[in-house]
Amino acid sequence: MSSTGAERFVEANGARLWTARHGSGPPLVLLHGGPGLWDYFDELATLLDDLVEVHRYDQRGGGRSQRVGPYDIETFVADLEALRAHWGHERWTVAGHSWGAALALAYAVAHPGRTEAVLHIDGTGVIDDWHEECEANADARRTPEQRARRAELWAIVKSGGTLAPELDREYCVLTWMADYAGRARAQQLASQLLRPYRPSYDVNAALTSDWARLTGDASFVAAAARIDAPVLVVHGADDPRPARLAERLASSLPRAELAIIPEAGHLPWVEQPERTRDVLRGFLVRAQAREGTAIMGRGREDAN
Repeated sequence: MSSTGAERFVEANGARLWTARHGSGPPLVLLHGGPGLWDYFDELATLLDDLVEVHRYDQRGGGRSQRVGPYDIETFVADLEALRAHWGHERWTVAGHSWGAALALAYAVAHPGRTEAVLHIDGTGVIDDWHEECEANADARRTPEQRARRAELWAIVKSGGTLAPELDREYCVLTWMADYAGRARAQQLASQLLRPYRPSYDVNAALTSDWARLTGDASFVAAAARIDAPVLVVHGADDPRPARLAERLASSLPRAELAIIPEAGHLPWVEQPERTRDVLRGFLVRAQAREGTAIMGRGREDAN
């Protein structure tokens, strides 16, 4: 089996989306972070694809998928629901990382009858007061020279300028290196996330703004607290995004479990694959047993 299994482009909700599908079992979809990035779940998928049927995709506007708006939460939730219908699943588990964890919560609120369970991996819940603390934590892991260089490059992007490809890659590595617990390999691991395509900063700005709007809506926050599906909140102990956000989210949900992964940063399956595997698989097995889904949720055999 290749690292991405059966790759297809799927027309979903007016956008041509890159997708991959592999493994067997009850369906689970992986939602990447960013926003405006691409699927980076090769290693995570291989930890799960003998237990569940794993679906992956590049969200609209990022990676291999079509750059077509609008870029807002409602549209991205509708894209995900269109993919579920395309693959023929009645219900599935939505597993989101970082920004993808926010998308998973928004989907579960909008489509409770389609949500078997939720994996919230190193997200920030429905609280939007964490940015300054995260940035301070991340900057503490960079040298003064690295902080200055990153600020210089970000100023170009923030002003509407475009970075040359090599400068864009440099900015990404300087940003992502702070996400790892192990300092010795941080730059190497950050470099491994790079792809031939570039981050879509306009998509990032639009969705970040829309998520801030949504988390400021008391009715959405209340609806998120009523998510009745089983939820696993996973967080790397050394993620610059404070673990208190994960703890607060887990305590607010009626059927949530919390797992803090020691010696892991923002991508716990990269730095602590065995610990992360055990936590995720244990939850999925328990959720399937509770819901009686061990043989339910299969899609059409002929769906691409």
